[in-house]
Parts: sequence; structure tokens; C-alpha cells
Amino acid sequence: MSLKITNKNLKPLIAPLFLLASGFVFGQTTIKDTAKVGTKEIEEVVVIGYGKVKKSDLTGAVASVSAKDLAATPAMNALQALQGRAAGLNIVTAGGAPGAGANVTIRGGASITQGTEPLYIVDGFQLDGALNVINPNDIESIDVLKGASATAIYGARGSNGIIVIKTKTGKKGRTTVNYNSFMAFDMLSKKLDMVSNAEQYVKYQYELAQLGGKATQWSNVFDNSLGTDAPGFYTGAFNRISDRYGSAAALDWQDKMLGGTGTTQNQNINVSVGNEKTQAFISYNYNKQDGLLQNYSETRNSLRANINSELYKGIRLDFSSMFNSNSTNGGGAYSGMKKILLQPITGGTKFTQDQLFNTQTFGDFSGLDSGYDTENPFIETQASTSNKRARSFLANIGVEFDFLKNFTFRTAGSYNWNNSKSTSFSDENSKAYLTDPVNTGINGSIANAESYRYQITNTLTYNRTFAEKHRVSALIGQEAIYQENEGNSMKLIKFPYYNFGLYDIGNATVSDKDVSSVPNSMSSYFGRVNYSYDDRYLLTATFRRDGSSKFGPNKKWGNFPSVAAAWRTSQESFWKNGKINKIINDLKFRFEYGITGNNDIGNSLYTTNLVMTDYPINNTPGNPAYTTSNTVGNRGLQWEEMKATNIGIDLGFFNNRIKLTSEFYKNDVNKMLLPIVLPVSSGYSTKFDNIASMRNQGMEFTLNSINVKSGAFRWSTDANIGFNKSKVIALDGRPSRPFNVGSNRAGVVTYYATVGEQLGDMYGYVYQGIYTTDDFTQASNGTLTLKPGVVKPSTGTPKPGDMKFAADNEAGDQFTRKLVKIGNGTPDFIGGISNNFSYKGFDLAVFMKFSVGGDIYNATKQSLSPYALFQNTPSEFGNNYYHLIDPNTGQATTNLVRLKELNPNEDSSLWSLSNTNTANITYPSSYYVEDGSYLRIAQVTLGYSFNKEFLQHISVTNARIYVTVNNLATITGYSGFDPEVSAAGGVSVTPGYDTSSFPRSRSYVLGINLTF
Repeated sequence: MSLKITNKNLKPLIAPLFLLASGFVFGQTTIKDTAKVGTKEIEEVVVIGYGKVKKSDLTGAVASVSAKDLAATPAMNALQALQGRAAGLNIVTAGGAPGAGANVTIRGGASITQGTEPLYIVDGFQLDGALNVINPNDIESIDVLKGASATAIYGARGSNGIIVIKTKTGKKGRTTVNYNSFMAFDMLSKKLDMVSNAEQYVKYQYELAQLGGKATQWSNVFDNSLGTDAPGFYTGAFNRISDRYGSAAALDWQDKMLGGTGTTQNQNINVSVGNEKTQAFISYNYNKQDGLLQNYSETRNSLRANINSELYKGIRLDFSSMFNSNSTNGGGAYSGMKKILLQPITGGTKFTQDQLFNTQTFGDFSGLDSGYDTENPFIETQASTSNKRARSFLANIGVEFDFLKNFTFRTAGSYNWNNSKSTSFSDENSKAYLTDPVNTGINGSIANAESYRYQITNTLTYNRTFAEKHRVSALIGQEAIYQENEGNSMKLIKFPYYNFGLYDIGNATVSDKDVSSVPNSMSSYFGRVNYSYDDRYLLTATFRRDGSSKFGPNKKWGNFPSVAAAWRTSQESFWKNGKINKIINDLKFRFEYGITGNNDIGNSLYTTNLVMTDYPINNTPGNPAYTTSNTVGNRGLQWEEMKATNIGIDLGFFNNRIKLTSEFYKNDVNKMLLPIVLPVSSGYSTKFDNIASMRNQGMEFTLNSINVKSGAFRWSTDANIGFNKSKVIALDGRPSRPFNVGSNRAGVVTYYATVGEQLGDMYGYVYQGIYTTDDFTQASNGTLTLKPGVVKPSTGTPKPGDMKFAADNEAGDQFTRKLVKIGNGTPDFIGGISNNFSYKGFDLAVFMKFSVGGDIYNATKQSLSPYALFQNTPSEFGNNYYHLIDPNTGQATTNLVRLKELNPNEDSSLWSLSNTNTANITYPSSYYVEDGSYLRIAQVTLGYSFNKEFLQHISVTNARIYVTVNNLATITGYSGFDPEVSAAGGVSVTPGYDTSSFPRSRSYVLGINLTF
């Protein structure tokens, strides 16, 4: 269910809802049983870089998510389970197709053109894309490191934030077996409102054809190929349409393609065994998701094993390994929603409804109108297939030695291997074949990729307490990482008509091929000192020196220091002995400053690469040669650097029954890489240089409370909200820099990074409705003239029904196609609210997430605008376009009086189907910019845990059954499928772009948790 709010601005709605939820917390005045509340929380341990600390001793900005929080979310991967759970962490999935990727940023990211994804550390080692790889059931905790005190220990990799994952290990005591399983049934949560009446659709097609000079083509499909010279062809056209299509059936393509039920099944089993010396944990997970669309599915298999053992007194060994196998059909995304939406809803007199759905009609329709570009999606998803098979193996081993009482030395190594194979194939029924059967024909592709990473880390720690009040913890370390990515690919064309798919590769022609091998390495030295005096005054200092092969010979090394301090005011005697302690029992002020880097850039940008080309000799091609690439190397390239400041306040009320954390931060990013355009005379087109800078600053609030704790009933709330504002400080000497997204047919818009402005600015033209009859005077000979004061178009003479854009010249009387700001895709704030209730054996969890203030460029809507015959259109347009065809004559009229009669509500009408507007709809326009604010009831779970006394009789320790509804409802003013979308790659620069993305489904889940 999607509840549409007509008010464009949702800020007045969502902000009070958040405060209302918080009000339940602060409005709780009856406090009972507080003596034991929060004791466990105070002693919580948080995993930071190369170690862990008590939560009460933290000096940096860290957000934590526990295994309990993740377990409450039946999800395919940890990405889905983590959405909305941590302040400042923004996870936006690219769409709802099985295997679709996601954009993950912390505090807005720290780059414009380079990588902005956080660094993932799993059990002490880097693991790229960890949230999409690790089975959520294997995760013990997730700590999101945001401030420089926590991230600077990772130096060159820390500026985009760190996500530290600790996996489960075996426990001492009896052997336990946990079995978790769920089955989900996925259904389309929202349909777009398209023209669904056959008569209305065919009349719309007639007007589009008439105005485009394609009446014959229209007749071939909808009017039994009646000749345009036949008596009454035009004058009787509307009557014939009404007679033939007045009660005709219409094909609902959304229902046909996406109206079924997809299924997801998850099976997870783990075993924990251990004694005083050795503990082991092993788990297996199977997850299979069949999408709503045919041939779109994902299958995951994961096996993990952890062993911890005390070999001798003071000598400990830990080992963990993981194997993953992932199979994705459909490529992990589907960007063809417009192909479903634009399909003709009736085959007219040319096709039966059965033929329209079960036949590849692309060739027939495109042969009548070359602009027709939407192949039959039902046939295409069978004719053009893509598959990806990926496997990965990870092994970590570490040994710790305690010596000289206060010292511990640890040496650890990791090996990570990844292999993938991607294939695609388009047979004779595919659009690719039908578009170019001679030169392309039946075609396919094969790509293989392999990567491996070695990591060796050595650390020495020192822990000691002096005079009972002085605690010192010191760490020094050394680390080396080597990684290599290898790949090869082939594009193949002209397979024989009767073939065995890619197995017939020997009879195909290779049209393109590529091979690559990209190594990179890093060497690092680091140290950290933590000091605490009487649990009141805390100090942390870190330093790291990194050297990376990605940078020039004289710029390989970078230094990354940080310092942080905290004052636990509530530990002061004047506070502990005062009356205020009964209300605010915990108060801590934190400050941190540090420098981190970003080496998530392309490899070998500091060198000028060679590329293969063809050099004709005696006018004969086929002679291989090498030349330099278009990008010249820059041996002075260095780190993108961030200077981060964070001020934090931690509060605990009523013996930690209510806890509030507030963060205020400013991140200044310098030396950002941008490609510089070079003069043609240089022989090169671009060069990368460290010339740009930007700033992210904002606030974050996290609230945890126990609202009610009375007898068997408990109600708790966890809420977070994050505000981030970016600002471009400097670019390459120019005031702004464009980033183009999309294409004319797919919906195009230009984003600008402008000095002094926020990232995410959308630029285009301001839509002001249409030209109406009131904008013209008409001479006796029928000539139309614009009245004085009416905006003139960029070219030509307008007509009633033409799109009107705002004047942008100095005189203020003409539209000249000057790009102006029409929106910004960055939200003002994001967050989540979770309410958890329990009563005896029952538990209820309601999780909501929200985003407020970000605009969405609805390129899907733009791509559905009328540009070709036979394609459908949204009801918003089909019910309200400006009519130029007179039904009495079947021809276009230019008479102002008659046009006014045909369009009685022309002030609120949308544009006409004229050829002028066929060009105008390709313009980036404010008409397609919508408010992307939303409040989503993301998950509701109701569970029941069986009585333990009853379970003892069947040898079961714990048993719980539950039902969950995911994506229950979304309150939004956005007219597209889903406001939570980011279809463009650079989410920090081009946020809020929606182009034909696969919609999210609503899923109904049945699950069981058993412990033996």
C-alpha cells in the first residue's frame, strides 16, 4: 500500500511524527523498577580498530547494531537488515530486483568523483561489500565508526567511514544447535496508473498519428488497414473507434508481468560447541529468492566456521573461514520497467490479445514507426538472458601471546579469493537481433573475473592500571595488504540461427575482447594510546602512516593523526552526590579531531597507459598498434584527505532508562580528484589532479528508551535521525561542473557541483504549463500571434497546447534554453524508528524509516511521455492532454474558438501531441521533479515464544514462530513506484534519479527459530 499525499512538502508531516514517537519517551513520568535498567548497556563492548573498548570509555562517534536487532529482520542480506538502524548511515538500494545493488554512504561520503563506500572490516580484516556477502545470522554486532578518533586508525581508507562487523563464535558450555527458517511471499506493492481503457487508448493513438502524419500506420493496426482515401476515413474515425473498442478488453501489462507471487526461502543452521579451552562455531545458510519477473532470481549458499582455542596459558589461536556461492539470474537489476508500462494494451485489428502478449511484436510496430523502441517484455525476458555466478573464499588466522604481564602480541593473516563469471545471450526473438539481424544478429557475451587479497597484521598492545585510577592502553602495529584483480571478456555476434547458445561460440564472431590485470598494495604503520583517569577523563590519540601503490612515486606515503577527549561529568562527585543525578545519571562530553584519507580511486592514474589500436598500412586495416590513452598520467597524484571534527554528548536519564546521543560534526575534504579537460593541442583529453574540496557537516541524534516495564509487559523505542549538509568549496577553477545522467529516451537531467552550493543540484528548464488560447490573437486568415507579455519559445512560433517554459533571458520575455536549478536530490534528514513490545511469550516489533526533503527526478515519467506510436501513456497524461483533433472532422484544427470548446479546462491541461512537443518532452524539466520525502512502515513482526517448561519435554531449549510484513505502507507524495531510489551511480553527486527501476515488493513472511 502506498498512501499518496498531495501536499508536495512532507516536512510538516514527518518531523512531528518523529517527535511524537520521541514524546512517548520523554512523556513517560512513572518510572518503576529502575534499579537494574541499563547496567548491561553500560558494560557493552564496542569493536573499534584493532581492538575493543567498553561503551562507557568511547571517545569517538560510533553507532552500534546488535545481533538481536539484525535477527528481528528476516532479510536476504545484512544491507537490508541494517537500513535505517544507525544515525548517519544511508543505504539506498538500486531497485527491488533479486540481487540488485545498493549505495552505502556515511555522513554523505567524502568524494565527488571517486569511491564513497565505507570500508568494511570483518573480524579485523578488510572484506569488500561485506554487508552483501555475510549471512546476517552469523553477525554478532555491527559498529559504524563515524568520527576521526575511530576512523583515523585506518588512515588512507577511513574518510568514508568504517563498518566493523564481528561474527559469532562458539560459547563455553553445552552444545547448542540453532535452526532459523522463513518463507516469504512477495507481491507488487504499487502499480502505476496507466491508460487502461481500450477506446480511450485508441483515440489517443489516432490523435498522435494524425498530428505526426502517420494515419496509414495507425490504420494498419487499429482500423483493418482502411485506406486514408476511403470515404469517411477521417470524419468517421471516432465513431468507428467507439463502436469497435467501446467494450474491448485491455491488456494489463503490469498485472501480467508482475502481478504474480514471488517466493523467498531461507534456511539457516548453526552449531556452537565449546569447553574452557576451545570453542567452535559453524553455520550454513541457504537463501533462494524468485522475483516477480520471469528469469529473475537469486540463490545464495554460505558456509562459515570459527574456532577459538587457548593452546597454552597465555597463547590463543583464532581461526575463521567462509565460503560463499551466489547465483543471480537477470543480472541483479532490471531497468526495463518502461518497456512494461509502454506496451500497447490492445492489438487492434492486427493482433489478438493472446498474440499481443505471446509474440515478439517489436519488429511489427517498429516497422510502422521507427521511434517505437519497446520490445515485448514477456518475450524479451526469455530471449535476452543474463546470468552471474560468483564464489568467494575467506580464511583468517591469528595467534596472540601474553608476555611480561601487561603485553600482548598478535600476528594475524587473511586470504580472500573471489571468482565470478557473467554471461548474456540474445536469441532471434530479442530486440538486439530484430534491430540489426545482419551485423549483430544473435549475440552474447562472456566475462570472467578473479581477485585475491592477502593481508598480514601485527600488533603489540600494552594495558596497565596505575594507582587504581590511571588506566593506559597502548597499541602499535604494522600491516601489509596486496590485492590483484584479473579479468577477461568477449562480446560475440552473428551466432548461427540454429544454435546451442553460448556453447556454439566457435561459430560466432568476436566483436570485442578485453583482458586486464590490476594489482595494488599498501603498507602501513600505526599506533594508538588510550588514557583514562578515574573513569572521568578520557583521552585517545592515534597515528597512522600509509603507503599505497595507487599514487605517484613521490606521493605514496600519507600521515593520518587524530586526537579525542571525553569528560564523564556524571562521575564527578558534585554530580553523583547532587539531586540531578536522580534524573540525569550519565553525562559525557566528547570531542575529536583527525585526518583520514581516501585511496578508493582508480589504479595507475598517475601513469599514462597504452591502448591497442589499428593502424592501416597501404589502406589495409588489421595491423595492431599501440598508442597512449586519452588520459595523461599525473605523477603528483596523492590522497583525497578529510579533516574531521566531531562533538558528542551522551546522556542517560532515570538510571539509563532513557539514553540520548547527540553528534555535531564537520568534515572538510581536500585534495579531491577531478578530471581536468586538456587542450586538444596537448594530444590528450583529460588529466586527474587533486584540486577540489568540499564540506559535509550535520547533526545526528540517537534515542533509546524503555517506555514501559511493568510486570510481564515491556515497551521500548529506538530512534535515530541524521542531518547532513554538503557544500562545494572549490573545483577546477570553474564555478561549477556538470554531471549528465540518462538520455533523451530514458529521461535526461544534468546535475551540477557548484562552488558554494550543496551537492545534488538538478538543472533543467522551469515548466510553466502550456500555451492556451488566451495567449494568442487570431487574424482573419487564421494566423496566430502571441499576445504581448507572453513568454516566447526558444525557436519557432508556438501553438495552443505547446509546452511553455519560463523566460530566462535578461528581458524576461523569452525562453532560451538556459539551464537553471530545478531541484536537489539530497534529503534534509533521514532516520528510523523502532518500537518493540513484549508480553509474556508474545513480541511485536514495528520498524519505520523516513527520508525528508530530497527531490526525485522522475525520469520514468519522462520516458513515458508520448514520443512514438502504439505506446501507452500514464493516465495522468492520457486523461488530460490538450486536444488538437476535432472529432467531427478527424483533423487538426487551429481555430481558437473550437480549441477552447475541445479543451474547456485548458489552464490545467497537459501538453498536446504535436511534433513540437515530441522534442520538448526530451528537455530536462521541473515537471518531472517531485518531492521524494517518505515515511515507510518498513517492517511489522509478531512473534510467539513457547513456554520453556513445555519445551523441555521435547528437548528444545527455545522455540519461536513469527509472521512479518515487509514494506507494509509508504506515505509519500511521489508518483513513481518508490521514493527510495538511486538509479544513478554517483549517489553523492547525482542522488534522487529514478529511471525505470524495478519496484520493491511487499512481502509476507512466515518464520521459525529453534534452539536445541
